[in-house]
Formats: sequence, structure tokens, C-alpha cells
Amino acid sequence: MSKREWKLFIEDILESIRLIKNYVENMGFDDFKNDRKTIDAVVRNFEIIGEASRFTLLLH
Repeated sequence: MSKREWKLFIEDILESIRLIKNYVENMGFDDFKNDRKTIDAVVRNFEIIGEASRFTLLLH
């Protein structure tokens, strides 16, 4: 298990949310679905949110 404090995982979640918002902010759905790099970046940040959520629940 990670030795990080749960608050740091919350910060990771918030940062990933900000990044996702920035990636798609000015895109329509058609633009998004045709931009593989943006899709990959968004999916990766959802993975980070999932992992950080899991650790937060385990630690708090």
C-alpha cells in the first residue's frame, strides 16, 4: 500500500479533473471522438482518478 497521505490522493483527483476539463473545454463531441491523443489523455486521467479514489478509501 502507498505511504502517501490521503489528502495527496485528493489533490491528484482534483488535478486530473482540471486536466480533463482543459483537454475537452473547446471541443465538440465529434472533435473529441476523432482526436485519439485527447481520448488517451482523458482515459489516463480517469485511470488516475480511479486509483487515487481507491487509495483514498483504503487510507481514510
